[in-house]
Amino acid sequence: MDRTEDVKRKVELYCELSKAHNSINPKTTISYGNKAVALAKEAGDDKLLAQAYNETGSGHYLLGDIDKAVQFYYKALRIREKLGDPSDLSASYNNIGNVYADQNNHKEALPLYKKSLSLATTAQDTLRIGSALSNIGGVYLDQGKYDLALVYYREALPIQEKLDDKQGILISLINIGDAYNGKNDYQTALSYFNKAHQIANDLGSSHDEVYVLRGKAESYLKAGKYEKALDNALASMELAKAYEGKYVLKENAAILDRIYTAMGNYELAHYYLTLHTSYSDSLHNERAADRIAQERVKYETAQKDKENLLLRAEQELNLRKLEQRSIVQYFTVALLLLVCAVAYVFFRGRQHQSRINKLLTQKNELIMHKNEALNQHQKALTEQAEQLNIQKEKLTQLNTIKDKLFSVIAHDLRGPLVALKGLLHVMAMGKVPADKQEGLFNSLVKGQQNVLWMLDNLFDWARAQMEGFEVDPKPLPLRELADENIRLLQPVAGSKEVALNNTIDPSLVGSADKEMIRLVLRNLISNGIKFCKAGDTVTLSARIHENQVLVSVKDTGIGMTAEVQQKLFGGGSYSSRGTANEKGSGLGLALCKDFVEHNGGSIWVESAPGMGSTFMFTLPCPAKPDEEDNTTPQHLSQKETAQLELA
Repeated sequence: MDRTEDVKRKVELYCELSKAHNSINPKTTISYGNKAVALAKEAGDDKLLAQAYNETGSGHYLLGDIDKAVQFYYKALRIREKLGDPSDLSASYNNIGNVYADQNNHKEALPLYKKSLSLATTAQDTLRIGSALSNIGGVYLDQGKYDLALVYYREALPIQEKLDDKQGILISLINIGDAYNGKNDYQTALSYFNKAHQIANDLGSSHDEVYVLRGKAESYLKAGKYEKALDNALASMELAKAYEGKYVLKENAAILDRIYTAMGNYELAHYYLTLHTSYSDSLHNERAADRIAQERVKYETAQKDKENLLLRAEQELNLRKLEQRSIVQYFTVALLLLVCAVAYVFFRGRQHQSRINKLLTQKNELIMHKNEALNQHQKALTEQAEQLNIQKEKLTQLNTIKDKLFSVIAHDLRGPLVALKGLLHVMAMGKVPADKQEGLFNSLVKGQQNVLWMLDNLFDWARAQMEGFEVDPKPLPLRELADENIRLLQPVAGSKEVALNNTIDPSLVGSADKEMIRLVLRNLISNGIKFCKAGDTVTLSARIHENQVLVSVKDTGIGMTAEVQQKLFGGGSYSSRGTANEKGSGLGLALCKDFVEHNGGSIWVESAPGMGSTFMFTLPCPAKPDEEDNTTPQHLSQKETAQLELA
């Protein structure tokens, strides 16, 4: 700062200083932001002015001053809408989404985060892509959808690690820990909080250490270690007081209330409950909501004013056109008067002129009729062309399905059949010793079963592509269906010395099409066997999760990389050889995805190389009478609050 005389460069430096103090002292953030605003106005640079407004708004947001935060955020957004830079627009929508998220207005926050993600993707701004993904996960965390939140956090973390974004990595680790706390997996949560604590210490970020200590306090509280929970919560509270942020003070008061309640110290519990309520009232008041609404109305009104200006310009253009038409009309009237004068002078030629005009009129009518006929003929040709295009698309789709069928038949079915033919030929010639006949018979049975399953998958896929899906959901006893598939696949598993275990509760029932789910289970179990070695295990389990039945097929096989996982359900077919060189058509998992989604569920995989794989899918529960709503007071709820990322 001391070495530069360039005003614009000074604005940039003030903005950087403002952003750097986000995690140290929001008041300093505001001070530097105001200096940046003043210099940016002096320099007349709108892009830098919008950045200065954004940083100043972030300082007020971190202090809990919603009124001023939304004023500065919308000032930045209005300028950035004019400039049209997608990366800057992504930052503004992200920060306005943070305000809505802190007001627990997830309905408004989620579309803003997704718009921020779309703009960041357009700009190829990986830093803001990571922030948007993390904040979308925060919305699902606030809603108690912990598994869905983890999906977004785990997608954001590698991006931040690749960028070496220490602040982003720290926030993602904290949020993942909060999600595991929500799942009551406090040991895993503590491991993430300990990693985050080390980074917070390295960065000297007292603001982030507040979140880390509070998360650790939550984990120890769930583990029943109240003394450790209290130590971490009090340490977090002391840092929060120095930081003076209303949001962190509110959340720290809430957890201290719960810890003292668990320890039986109701006097201190009541004190922190009262403190939590006072901070909640100051943050979630009608004035803050009104200010957000007012700024939004101002923004939308400005957008409409732009549209009105365009309309007025268009009206002026139309008026000019009308004036030009009036001049033409006046000229035409004068010309007609002249014609009438000439006609009066040459009265004798009037009848002849009338006959000529009549003849011209008849010709004009004839031309109009021909034009109309041509238009109708052109319309008919256009409709025929559209029909031909539709038929062409259908033929192209059918041709693609045909090519896929022939490809699988040529490469994936012909090979096993040729091998079977060779084995049968050798056995028919009587050249197989008696001690090896049993092994050959087992190979024949295994090869024949694999070919049949491949044919089933192929026919089901082709039928679904050409005819579509017809789902017939009924109450489905999952244990019975799993046992049926295990009996079917036991010979294959036995030949590889792989154990099949079914731990599904016999009373657990889902709602789905039985034939579709039978195929899903068969493919997933077969897939698990395919990638297991001798001594490995494939285990089936199920439980109720978020009003759905969650079914898991877990194997202890070779696992897979993240790149392979992304290919499995990517829309195409993907196949790789098993541990015994088994080969598949690549259609099984694609069918599983289609069948599960058409039954109202979703399917995904969790795996790591050498750690086995777990394929999971959800199904709706059978309809039942509404259960009583057992809500708990807000200050006693154990739902976690995500730490939001500022852009």
